[in-house]
Parts: sequence; structure tokens; C-alpha cells
Amino acid sequence: MAFNHAGTTPARPLRLLAVGLGYYLGAVLGVAASSMSEGISIFWLPNGILLAALLLAPRRDWPLYQLAAVAAEIAADLPTFNLAQAIGFAAVNLFECLLAAWLLQRVACPFALDRLRHVALFGLVLGLASGLAALLGASIYSLSAPTTTSIWDLWTIWWLGDGMGVLLVTPLVLGWLQTPSQPAIRRLLEATALLALTLLLTAWVFSQGTTDSFPRRPFLLFPLPLWAAVRFGVRGAASIVLLIAAIAITATLNDVGPLLAATPADTVLLLQEYLAVLAFSSLALAALLQDLRATHDELDRLNCELEARVEARTHDLELANQHLEELASVDPLTGASNRRHFMEQAKVEISRAKRQGLPLSLIMLDIDFFKSVNDRFGHETGDKVLVALAATIHATLRGGDIFARLGGEEFVVLLPGQGLSEALLMAERLRLLIAQNVVPGCPAHITVSAGLAALEDASEEIDGLLRRADAGLYRAKDQGRNQVCPG
Repeated sequence: MAFNHAGTTPARPLRLLAVGLGYYLGAVLGVAASSMSEGISIFWLPNGILLAALLLAPRRDWPLYQLAAVAAEIAADLPTFNLAQAIGFAAVNLFECLLAAWLLQRVACPFALDRLRHVALFGLVLGLASGLAALLGASIYSLSAPTTTSIWDLWTIWWLGDGMGVLLVTPLVLGWLQTPSQPAIRRLLEATALLALTLLLTAWVFSQGTTDSFPRRPFLLFPLPLWAAVRFGVRGAASIVLLIAAIAITATLNDVGPLLAATPADTVLLLQEYLAVLAFSSLALAALLQDLRATHDELDRLNCELEARVEARTHDLELANQHLEELASVDPLTGASNRRHFMEQAKVEISRAKRQGLPLSLIMLDIDFFKSVNDRFGHETGDKVLVALAATIHATLRGGDIFARLGGEEFVVLLPGQGLSEALLMAERLRLLIAQNVVPGCPAHITVSAGLAALEDASEEIDGLLRRADAGLYRAKDQGRNQVCPG
């Protein structure tokens, strides 16, 4: 919490002094804000200040804040009450704040009024703690001073007065100290406009005289804290409610406004109930909206994570599919296309050559005496020969040429855009380069025989080209190997 961050808040003595001074001023205001002969306050702000301090401070500092509150309470009460009453009231208020702080931290840790659940718990705990404290306080007053008000009326007014003080102050302090931020210029202008409108409209509603023809209803002020709750959260709602409460209480104490009743006790109850509904409804709305925003942000975060995971899985799947496709179309030993993939590509290229009237040729190569290489030097050496031959061919071909291993030691090269004469030159070049290769672990001299075929008419397909190239290859074998023959 911001109240506890070292370097961003005053030192402990200054915090204690601030709480004690705030408690004293709140008590003075509370005693002054009494419209009853018994001196019971319409609202009791000190408990809101002390409860906020206890919620923000570590528990080891709680006794210090309690001592500061007791001293401030006695100093504020003595002009109106005797010492025994002042001490009794101080004890009751300390009991209320300690019980509320302990329960709130027990059921919601860390406690913050930016969640609807915490606002509901705050209302329940506040009602319980202030109700018990009010019972003790009313008992002390009725036993120590003459009064014409029944103990139950005293209890009700005390209960609502303590509750109002906490509702007005604690959310305000927590809202500003727990989540400090700098508003943008546009939000600052909106906040200024809201404050000005609240001040003017509240002063207009609570300046109503008995002879006014147009009734100025207190419900006209409800949109203001709701606006603050929607736009500025808990801190905004608490600030606007406090401003409305200050004007309403001041006007009522001066017997002005729409909440005057037949007796002072009824007037106090009516004002307390109005301010309690106004404060709690705006706080609940602010917390609900914050919950919705937090849920929306969490859903956005989860959605982004899900999208990232889906994208990663999709990428992995694409790589896997690409790898599977490569495995299905590429000879794993030499890296050349396999027979199935070559046949598919050859059909496409032949169709294009026919359609565009372009030449197309095919070279079929076979390693001479490859069986003897395997027999004499082993299959591992034979594999090295195949890999070396494929590397030589790969390095020689153009980008659009198609190279494949048909099986065993037999390879094929498809040359789109080249006629028989260009294919013959390419085949001779390959034959010479392969003959110059030195394969590690293979003392034998490796050569190839090659057969050629070129696309001659529109009716010929890849099978026909392969048959004619294969015929040329066998002719090269029959004529002594290590040569190229057209099919």
C-alpha cells in the first residue's frame, strides 16, 4: 500500500502526528455538528480517519495510533463532556475501529475498496462494529448524563453517525493513498467541472426555504456521485459524497434544506439515512465497475495469451506439416526429390511447356558399376557416393530445374525451357564433374552414363519422356558407359 512505501510517505512520527491531528479536528467537527441537546454528533469523522490508518499501517504500529487517537478524543471532548465520559467514548471508538480493522483484514487481505466484494464486506463489518460501539456509547451516555431521548434512539443516532463518519472518510483516504495516479488534462478538466457542478447543485438543493414554490429534492444529487463513480472510481465517488455531506450537514444544522423533520432526532436520522444511501450506492457502483474492468483486462490478457499459444501451436503445426511434406517429397539420403514428387512436378511443367510452346528436356543418369562399389567397399561407402553425386548435381543446376532420385543409383533431371541441344551440354557437364569427384573412403573412380529425351509433341507425357531417356541410358551403357546418348 502506498501509505507504507519507504521514501514516498512521511516518517512514522509525522504519520502519527497527522492521524492524531486529523482525529482531533474530526472530533471537533463532530461535536460541533450536533443538532441535539445531548451533543451526539450527526456524523463522527474521527473513526473513519483511525480506521483508514489502521488498515494502511502494519499491526505493530496500531498501539501508537490508538494512543494518538485517545489523546485527541479527550482533548476534543472535554469542553462538552466530563473526563470520565471522554475516556469512555474514546474506549468505545477504539473498540469500534480495532474490531472493524481486524475483521476486514481477516476476511479480505489485502483490503481495498476497488472490489465489490470488499465494499459489501466493508458495509457488513462497519454495520456490526459501529452497532456494537453505539450500544456501548449510548449506554455510557444514558447512565452518566440526564437525557430525554431513549437509549434506542441514542443507539440509532450514534450507530448511523459512526457509520456515516467511516463511510465519508475511510473510502476517501484509502482511495487516494492506495492507488495514487496523475490524471490526464482531459480527466482533470472533467473532475473540475464535476466538483463545480456538485458544489452549485448541492448548495441550490440545500438552500431551500419554507416558502419556495419549487421543491428541491435531495434525489436530484444522486447522479453526481454516480458520475464520479463511473469516471473516477472509489476516490472520485468518495470525494463527491464528502462534498455533498459537508454542504447538507451545514445547511441542516442551520435549519435549512429539504431534510428538516418535526424533531431534531428525526432530522438527524433522515439526514444520516440519506447520506448513507448516497455514499454506499456510489461506492458499490465504483467497485462494481472496477471489478468489471479488472475482469475485462484479465479476459484480454487471457485472450492474448490464448492467441499467442494458438499462434505458436499453429506455427509448430505448420513446421511439422512442412517437415512431413518434405519427408514425403524428398529423398532422405541425397536431398533430391523422390519419385512421387518428381512425377507430380514433371506433369505440371510438361503441361506448362505445352500450353506456352516452350521446350523441355529430361536427363536420366545412372552410376556405372555401382553394385561393385557396394560389394567391394560396403553400403556406407555407396551411400557416400550417392550423396557426393547429388551434391554435384545440385550445385550445377539452375533454380527452375528439377532433380530427383528415381531409385537406387538412378537419378533424373528435368530441364524446363531447354531443348535437346542444351540438355546434351548439361548432361556432358554433369558427367565430367562427377568423373572428377573424389569420394572419401572410395578408391574406385566413379562415372555415370546418361540418356536424354526432349518433349517432341503435344501428346507426349512424362512416362514417354522417361522411356525414351531410359533407352538412351541403356544405349550409353551398351557402348561402354561414362557417356551421354539421346533416347
